[in-house]
Order: sequence, then C-alpha cells, then structure tokens
Amino acid sequence: MATYEKILERLPKAMERLARKNASGVPIIVEGKKDVAALKRLGVKGTMLTIKDSGQVLEDVLDRTCSAEIIVFVDYDRHGLELAKEIVSYLECHRIKVDLSIWREVRALVRRDVKDVEGLPSYLERLKKKVLS
Repeated sequence: MATYEKILERLPKAMERLARKNASGVPIIVEGKKDVAALKRLGVKGTMLTIKDSGQVLEDVLDRTCSAEIIVFVDYDRHGLELAKEIVSYLECHRIKVDLSIWREVRALVRRDVKDVEGLPSYLERLKKKVLS
C-alpha cells in the first residue's frame, strides 16, 4: 500500500499526464459536470464529454465523438468500473482507441479514500495538510 507521501508525489504527476494528453487533443469522457469542474481545478483544460448530464443515452453521447482516441476517467466505485467496461466495449467496436491507463493509476492510488472524480481536489488538499504538517 502506498504511503500518503507516495500518493502525494504520484497523484499530481498522474493529473499532469492527463492534462498534457488532453491538451494534445485527446478528449476525456467523464460522468458529469462536477467531474469536469474537478478536473479543471486540477489543471485539465481540454475537451471533456459528460455522459450523465446530457440527457442522452450512453451510445448517443459516445457517437458524438470524432476522435481516434478517448481517455476514460469515470468514478472509482463499482458503478464506475462497470461504466468504464461498457464504454470501452462500445468504443473499441467502433475502432476508437481507449486510454484507461491514467484512470487505473489514480484508482489504485486513491483506493477507498476517494470514490469519485469530483472528490479528487479536496482529497489532494487533505493529503497536503497531512503530509506537510
């Protein structure tokens, strides 16, 4: 298990990689508007697609993308895991490359401490206070 110091070292680096890849033109699929806001607070500023707040079914939202690659960054709970599998299955059938690597890394780092994307900014703040005090 990673210590708080290791998590505080690795998590910002993972978010930087996410921001760089997103800035290079690879869109991110998130669940809702609060996830978009959380990622923006963490420095991710590129294109993000929400799948819950659109009022459309998942497949219609996924069909909107015209990218050759997509990053999936959904919640870390059981529902998020199932949703990620569904998204990957659908996009791969449509020959779209799916990147889950950063999501997997972050999910492994936060384990049970954070269940959703919107909780990442406050989690990082709490970690900084624990480690630096």
